[in-house]
Amino acid sequence: MLYTASPATVWFAILVGLLLVWAGHDLTPRERRWVLGILGLALALRLLGVAALFLLSSSDLEPVGSILPDGRYLKLRSLWIRNVALGIPIYWWDNVEAFHAYGRSGSHYLLAAFQLALGPMTYGIHLLNVAFFVSGAVMLYRTARSAFGGVPALIGFAIILFLPSLFIWSISALKDPLFFFLTAVCLTSAFTGVRTKSWSGRILAFVACALAITFAATLRQAGLVILGGGLLTGLIFRFIVLNTRAMGACAVLFVVATSFVAVTPAAQQRVMGQLRRAGAFHYGFTNTPGVNYKLLDSHIYAIDHLRARRLIDRMSAAELARFVIRATVSFVSTPIPWNSASPAAVAYIPQQMFWYLLVGLAVIGCYVGFWRDRLLTCLLAGTIVSGAAAVALITGNVGTLVRFRDMVVPLIAWLSGLGGCAVVEQLALFKGGGPHRQKPAAVEQ
Repeated sequence: MLYTASPATVWFAILVGLLLVWAGHDLTPRERRWVLGILGLALALRLLGVAALFLLSSSDLEPVGSILPDGRYLKLRSLWIRNVALGIPIYWWDNVEAFHAYGRSGSHYLLAAFQLALGPMTYGIHLLNVAFFVSGAVMLYRTARSAFGGVPALIGFAIILFLPSLFIWSISALKDPLFFFLTAVCLTSAFTGVRTKSWSGRILAFVACALAITFAATLRQAGLVILGGGLLTGLIFRFIVLNTRAMGACAVLFVVATSFVAVTPAAQQRVMGQLRRAGAFHYGFTNTPGVNYKLLDSHIYAIDHLRARRLIDRMSAAELARFVIRATVSFVSTPIPWNSASPAAVAYIPQQMFWYLLVGLAVIGCYVGFWRDRLLTCLLAGTIVSGAAAVALITGNVGTLVRFRDMVVPLIAWLSGLGGCAVVEQLALFKGGGPHRQKPAAVEQ
């Protein structure tokens, strides 16, 4: 009876049971109680959120409710694709919208496939996204626990599950939970593939990593850059810190590459062309509805759009350097708390202050992680750098920045948890008057 009414709910309940078993596997009794308690509370709050959405938006006038407009469109588009696949007639314009190139995403076809198997699930999609998000969190928790230890991993786990903006994305109908799940699969499989001694296990892990990157590229245009580029950057970081010789070799290569770009006009134009293209994307975002911020020189915003685009296409190296510096700073600092004017912006101030704390602790966590587990630290840092670079240079809308920045916040959380534990430990030693502990020996050689 229940399966007939809502197949998605039944499968979600089964998955939750499996997640609880997996999350508590091989843990100490005390640690298991903490993990299952945090996970159970997080799931309960998300189920309440989905139920509230259903009760508040279920009506004849609005049969497809959603937290955000983008989520409603994603629901409708996947349903149109499903109906076309089944031969169910739909309005002609809906048929055009369903397969239009603009906004096309792999998530549309994935959700359509789920609805082909389970029937229309306009609210089951929210449960599916909860499953994606929580599964990714558990996956990264177990990976971080094996590398950093139980307490830092538990702190990162709690941050991911209860940070307000991540909570909203996880119960929405957007593609963000699926992208986070693919990020978790990518990092976990890469970490496992490098560490495992079994060739069959290594091959399976790398295949899973490649599939996750490939599908992520269908979700976001920058998916390949964020995950593929992030893993490559992380592995380069890992090679650099492998030993003194590797670090010296990479330093020489960096100097050679920088010198080559500096003296080769073609290479300069290629780099500057990409930065100008990013500047054009940013300028476009500053003309979207909502609260915007500016990264280019002020005179570009004071003229009409056509002349502004021409100036962007002719930006000098100095102007591009200022653009990159402002973008880097704004990625961390925006939205500025004292510039908040709307009620929504004021409500976001506590999380923004917490974000500043996370960034500071993550810097400490990178240092501690270098001695605790270099591989995972480098993979996380590489993906964070790659994701930040892909986001910081193109956005100009505060809401868009917050949403895109949350792609890397879950990765920063693990390093922040590790950094927070290190700070508390040092404060306890200082307060107790004990000697400061020496630099820990590297676990991974």
